[in-house]
Amino acid sequence: MIELLLVIGVISILLGAIFSWFDNMGRFYKNENTKAGTQQSTRFGMETLIQDIQLAGLNPLGVAGGGLIVATATTIRIASDLNFNGNFSDPFENTTYALNGSRLEQTNHLGAETLVDNVSSLSFTYFDSNGGLIPEPVNIPDIRSVGISLTQTRDSGRGNEISRTYRTRIRCRNF
Repeated sequence: MIELLLVIGVISILLGAIFSWFDNMGRFYKNENTKAGTQQSTRFGMETLIQDIQLAGLNPLGVAGGGLIVATATTIRIASDLNFNGNFSDPFENTTYALNGSRLEQTNHLGAETLVDNVSSLSFTYFDSNGGLIPEPVNIPDIRSVGISLTQTRDSGRGNEISRTYRTRIRCRNF
């Protein structure tokens, strides 16, 4: 009987250790998945912003009216002649990026679409031709490059959060 109790005790200790190890591995897996997802979606949002800002003011026919339309600390609106017809009035040629609550939204001819969720901070900064910071209110014709800082924060379980911040500076090619 004592031998049976000893075996049950040893097995209980082993099962407890195995369960604890699996629990730790599950938490680690969820944490790493959250990190990867946060990084991927933040990077996607930044890449979309970068591409559109680089196209801002695309104007092969030299018609006025393109480039940056709105430039604030949390909103940017751009216009580009994407179909090369000489005007910026086509609905798909104007795009606005703005923070709406905790969502970075892209608004164009299709309406508002969430580009990145769980955004904890978004800021645009603007620089002149000498690299100097342009203070608010921004004089749009002075802008030659745009700085972006985007931070996304996600819950990774058990009260832990994962944050990823991306910062970049984009030279505006078309103005």
